Amino acid sequence: MDENAKPIKLLISIVNRGKGEKVKELLGTRGIKYHLICLGYGTADSDILDYLGLGEIDKDIVLSVMEAQKVPEALDILSEKLHFSIPGNGIAFSIPINSVDGLSTLKNLTGLLRKEQ
Repeated sequence: MDENAKPIKLLISIVNRGKGEKVKELLGTRGIKYHLICLGYGTADSDILDYLGLGEIDKDIVLSVMEAQKVPEALDILSEKLHFSIPGNGIAFSIPINSVDGLSTLKNLTGLLRKEQ
């Protein structure tokens, strides 16, 4: 294992459609560069959504890979800038990535490969 390699996590952010680029931009300002934006669709009944005041069911799901130590800061900035404390604005959570296929993949995911070039 490379001495520069650090534990990594996958941060999953679920936001209203169109906000995925904002998530990517906010995390990019913190040096987090590896993102995948997927389109999602909520499954809640429209009556329930109307009752809760949540009409938006189209979602952006942003998958961001980062060093584990950057996760708390990433969660803080997303919560602050996208107002995650207000219901319906979004949610984010992380899970550990325990293994990857090869050192070059790990370096690419964590940004070390770009620093070496």
